Amino acid sequence: MNLSKQDNSTTVLEIKKITLWPWLIILTIITALPYAQMGSHEFINWDDPFYIYNNPIVCAGLSWRGMGWAFITGTASNWHPLTWISHMLDSSLFGPTPQAAHFVNLLWYIGCVLLAFFLFLRFNASPRAAFFMAAFFGLHPLHVESVAWAAERKDLLCAFFFLAATLAYLDYSREKKSSLYFLTTALFVLSLLSKPMAVTWPCVALLLDYWPLKRFNNEIKRIVYEKIPWFALSILSSMITIIVQTKNEAVKSLVDFPLLDRLANAVISYLMYIRQSLWPLGLTVFYPYPYSINILGALIALCILGFISAVAFWQKRKWPYLLWGWLFYLGVLFPVIGLVQVGAQTHADRYMLLPQLGLILAGGLFLDKIMTDMKIRRFAAMSMTAVIIILMALTFRQVSCWKDNKTLFNQNLAVVGENELAHFNLGAAYLENNELELAVIHFSAAAQMNPNEVTTYNNLGIAYARQNKILMAEECFKQAILLDPKIAQPHFHLAVIKFNQGKLDEAVNHLDEAVRLAPAWKEAEALRDKVKKSASTQLLDKN
Repeated sequence: MNLSKQDNSTTVLEIKKITLWPWLIILTIITALPYAQMGSHEFINWDDPFYIYNNPIVCAGLSWRGMGWAFITGTASNWHPLTWISHMLDSSLFGPTPQAAHFVNLLWYIGCVLLAFFLFLRFNASPRAAFFMAAFFGLHPLHVESVAWAAERKDLLCAFFFLAATLAYLDYSREKKSSLYFLTTALFVLSLLSKPMAVTWPCVALLLDYWPLKRFNNEIKRIVYEKIPWFALSILSSMITIIVQTKNEAVKSLVDFPLLDRLANAVISYLMYIRQSLWPLGLTVFYPYPYSINILGALIALCILGFISAVAFWQKRKWPYLLWGWLFYLGVLFPVIGLVQVGAQTHADRYMLLPQLGLILAGGLFLDKIMTDMKIRRFAAMSMTAVIIILMALTFRQVSCWKDNKTLFNQNLAVVGENELAHFNLGAAYLENNELELAVIHFSAAAQMNPNEVTTYNNLGIAYARQNKILMAEECFKQAILLDPKIAQPHFHLAVIKFNQGKLDEAVNHLDEAVRLAPAWKEAEALRDKVKKSASTQLLDKN
């Protein structure tokens, strides 16, 4: 295929000459196969309640009120209005069911895989190489979390519009039509409204200007001017996100996570994601932050990353896609690498949905270009087919881990060992199924690991109360109130115990506090009226 000196990417007209339907159909089928089992999967009790089935605005379906709420809410410590609207649309069309949420997630994911295929073609990969690269992406177990977790719809929406904006930008850069510029901007905005991780997209556009577009040679002013609105949008999205996450106390302090630990963990995570891309075993939903960072491991990781960077820069003239893919990986992953720590994880599988494309592009194009002998290419195709089959099997197994809460978090304990989050979520799952002994075991373990978590003591108290261990339940509710007297639930549950004990004045006091803290809680208000009525009747009987 002939390449111009100014532009090393394949044009849309050239792509149209290639018969793509067979590749697209096969990609769609093989991507969907390991995820078909999600039809029997349940919601997960981590984030799914906030995003879908316990969110009354989402469950009510799409409405003007709901769309307005989506743009002003900071629920779940994020600002992503398009994600909320997407979940509302699901509820309107199918109801707030796990089957619908997972099916729609899969559709968006297949869309991402197909867009990745087109992007690889635009980078001048051969159709067969682009197919294997897209299949590697679509069947990689690292992306299971983004698809099988209903609440991670934001990952898929962000990635879809991110890739669509990239393809639109490649068209705009050639034709210079204002309509294509506005289309690119609109797609970028949709990506930002899905998840703020898209703030790095203007930098990706600059990377495209460097290669394959080579616009720095003679369009430097235009490059700068056209990026100004996009960087402004990224800054605005970042500011809103920081405000929302700070308000919800999601951003961890430097006391809890010192800067040196964050830097060391960031370096280790960059290398860990590469290892997981090449050897995707031991994947799980949560990787807890260690009590102490391995500084030696961080230094080794830094040396390896530095070596890769040096090789990529050294070979930038001969193989520019190595540097492009490497910088894409480093840059797109940067917002979630942990320098601004949100949550208690060292890294997360879902963060690699977009960044992995940089590694795939660099490695895939390199192999595609250096292998010119047909015998070698046939052998490579056979080898990649075997790799794709292995990845499909691993992805099928990883998807099965997301069947329900018990399966998911027991697998997490098996992979990473003891951690509070897994024990808490298992306790909640067993409590929901009224398996009280197991609920007590896991909530007790979570409380031991983090004695300052109110919800753990509240749920442990509920489990004890159902076992009729009233004294232990009462102590748990009192401990929860001591930790945070501004939470309504422990007051309510303690009031129930006091009411059953006939201590009506104490019950009324706790119910008054519960209603004051949660004025929309009808159950608390109804119980308070009942207790007050009983207290009045008791008083009349005495008189």
